[in-house]
Amino acid sequence: MTAQPVEWVLVIYYGPSAHRATYGRLEGTQYTKDYIQLSRKDEFIETVESLFPVPASGATSVPLTYKWPTGMAPGELVFRSADRPHLKWETSLGAPQAWRMSPAPSEVTAETIPGDPTRFKSTEADEELTLLKSRGAGQPYLMAIKLRDEPTTLHLRAYLADPNEDFAWANIQLVPQDIQTLVAKTSQQSALAWSMFQSGGVAPTSKVNDALAHLAASENSVSMISTFEADAGLALAAYLEHPGYGLFFDPIRNHDAWSQPLPLPVKIVSSVDGLLEALKARFSPPSQGDAVAETLEVSTEQVEAFREQIKNKNYEVDDSYATAKTRGSAQRAFSEEVKKIYDFRCAITGIDTKDFLVAAHIVPWSQDKSIRLDPSNGICLSLIMDRAFENGYVLIEDDFTVTVDWERVGDDLSLGSYLKAYDGKKLSAPLLYAPRPEYLQRRREQVTSTA
Repeated sequence: MTAQPVEWVLVIYYGPSAHRATYGRLEGTQYTKDYIQLSRKDEFIETVESLFPVPASGATSVPLTYKWPTGMAPGELVFRSADRPHLKWETSLGAPQAWRMSPAPSEVTAETIPGDPTRFKSTEADEELTLLKSRGAGQPYLMAIKLRDEPTTLHLRAYLADPNEDFAWANIQLVPQDIQTLVAKTSQQSALAWSMFQSGGVAPTSKVNDALAHLAASENSVSMISTFEADAGLALAAYLEHPGYGLFFDPIRNHDAWSQPLPLPVKIVSSVDGLLEALKARFSPPSQGDAVAETLEVSTEQVEAFREQIKNKNYEVDDSYATAKTRGSAQRAFSEEVKKIYDFRCAITGIDTKDFLVAAHIVPWSQDKSIRLDPSNGICLSLIMDRAFENGYVLIEDDFTVTVDWERVGDDLSLGSYLKAYDGKKLSAPLLYAPRPEYLQRRREQVTSTA
């Protein structure tokens, strides 16, 4: 997964209050909370209500998912309670792992803060907090990071201020200066600090940074483009169209997840239009059909990211990600969802042998980036029906009636004989994510315009 733009960050000073909330529930003591208290200030409440819109009128909370590199947990942002807003978690599960103690935390564990989480007397649990500095952990801070276009997710981390060398992997100095400034505003008496961030565009990859460096150093930037590999050229074109700005955060990385794109060199800014024209002339994004796309190489990380997008009803795959591997990864996630809702059966022929099934886009991949992952823009078809649908031999009406374009079939008696059995038949549409009529109309219009 690539780094994503940061929209909001919450920093929590790890003092007695946070320790007692996250350590564990010790009945009859101060260790009974299953939430972190937040600010009651109007400014704070207005901010979080705009970031996390309530799902229904009169609702007092928003369901959340807490995430960290090795796991996730359900949670809730409660706006109205007897005391003040708070970040809650499932009582039976305890606090999210990313915010809890562990006897041996490391860069590859969910936990960052060292300590024994199994002591069941409040005096012993208090002692675990006082022992932190003697263990070399310094002062811990809890963080919740909200990324753009993720209205129900918070990415959780913990960092340490002034740790010894054994805990350098979690040093607070690994976060950008803007976040360090937030950290400096917190204390045991004022435990919370937060800020909105204006971030956007595309995060530059190492290939993009290398390409930018070569362009900046070259006397003739346009001629330099001829030396780039296709993946680098496509990535660079995407970046120049939407250069990243602000803060970025990579959810699959732990404490080294942050990045902050540098401004484009003046030389490149002044010639960006010519560079884009040259890049697009030399490199064109892959335009494989769905059947071919299902055979392309995939990135496991990208497939998981696209699955999450579908779950969150974010169906866009920008052209900035239009490499062959990403096309394959997007198709993999899309195909899994579409075939599942059609019960792994061709919606026209009923064929259910998986080797012969394709998740076909109704509005083609190349025509609309905003619905590339939308399951209602997909139909599970057999290979021959996918080919017939893609090339306009078969159309689907708004009421899901299948019609054959006999003019296209022409004198091919074998093809005509095969398709005749399905002419006038109704598509077997799923109850969930049935094809949307406007998508079917767009497909028919596209076929007509290219006839």
